[in-house]
Amino acid sequence: MKVVKKINHNVVLIDDEGIEKVAMGKGIGFSTSVNELFDPTVADKFFTLDSKEKTKVFTEMAAQIPIEFIEFSEEVIQFISKNISSQLDSNIYIALTDHIYFAIQRQKEDSQVTAIMLPEMKLLYPDEYETAKEVVALINQRYGTQLGANEVGFITMHIINAELGEPNSFNSLKILEMTKEISLALEEIYGYRFDTDSLIYSRMMIHIKFLAKRLVYQEDSSSKNIGFFSNAFKESEPYRVAFAIKKMIEEKFHLNVQENEVTYLAIHLARIQ
Repeated sequence: MKVVKKINHNVVLIDDEGIEKVAMGKGIGFSTSVNELFDPTVADKFFTLDSKEKTKVFTEMAAQIPIEFIEFSEEVIQFISKNISSQLDSNIYIALTDHIYFAIQRQKEDSQVTAIMLPEMKLLYPDEYETAKEVVALINQRYGTQLGANEVGFITMHIINAELGEPNSFNSLKILEMTKEISLALEEIYGYRFDTDSLIYSRMMIHIKFLAKRLVYQEDSSSKNIGFFSNAFKESEPYRVAFAIKKMIEEKFHLNVQENEVTYLAIHLARIQ
């Protein structure tokens, strides 16, 4: 291992056989010099991100945030990993650490930031939402804060972003927004509110979530075995409603909805009637 750069007294960027790593430990920067060999036993933690760009951002953040918050965030991320089946993108080490630190500062400054779409998060991402609730409880316990539902929403978004491999919330928020708009449009068309506690409704909303995800990421859905349904459904009410949803999505979000997506949505709508 060789020292690439001293970030501050507690953080050093090293090269380990061509792989850049961030070494952390109290006072390790005092006795190190650039291009000298680095003794790994003096470091408390090593962070390895999957790109030099992320490593650069992480080191810049580590230079500004006290080491205790970085260590606590790592504990939180390990906790999240144990509760979420999906693999988390390494960008969560940057985004969540930064967020937790400044969330605590906002609390001290009595600043209020409003989260959005909590009901949709709870319905569409139940594991992520419940994990976020526990993370907020951990923060409150460790730092004596009183972070609440808003913070649960923000932490949920960071977990979703890490699952999607996104550095920010743009696409994940777009998926949530589209899902919400489709749900509202369906209730307006049918003239009543759905039983949100029913299994059929939950399955339909999960389908809509993945529909929104495919559209946002421009992924193709399978067109296998839909010919029969396409012909049989075109005169049915579920198909007409699904086609209306297609038009709404294309007009509001400027995304093309394929014919097979309309058919699959019609099948789900037929089940809830």
